[in-house]
Amino acid sequence: MEQLALLLSSMIMPATMLCFGFWYRRRAPKTMRAGYRTRRSMLSEETWNFSHRLLGKYWRRLGGPTAVVSIAAFLIVIDKSENVMVVTVALLTALQCVVMAATFVAVERALKQHFDEDGVPYEAVDWM
Repeated sequence: MEQLALLLSSMIMPATMLCFGFWYRRRAPKTMRAGYRTRRSMLSEETWNFSHRLLGKYWRRLGGPTAVVSIAAFLIVIDKSENVMVVTVALLTALQCVVMAATFVAVERALKQHFDEDGVPYEAVDWM
């Protein structure tokens, strides 16, 4: 039973990335009360939509491979001691956090590249 709980806990972030990736790729949240809330993403409706669609694109592309790596790593240690499995899940979660943080950095760079400080696009923004 502990093995199942550890496996499920190691899949929370990849599942979140996949679910929100599909959702954000199609549409951003209607209000700016929830979602990818940064100073740049909330400058205008256009920056809000751009940031969510780009984040959705990244999360869709990275969620699956992150899940596969997590499952593979877990299957390697499934017959080991509980301590080994717990440490593996902790390391997987740390790696998943790094992947997720990298997408945030990429979205912020894209916002800075495509929009000025008032949220006005430098030129017509391609919606990917």
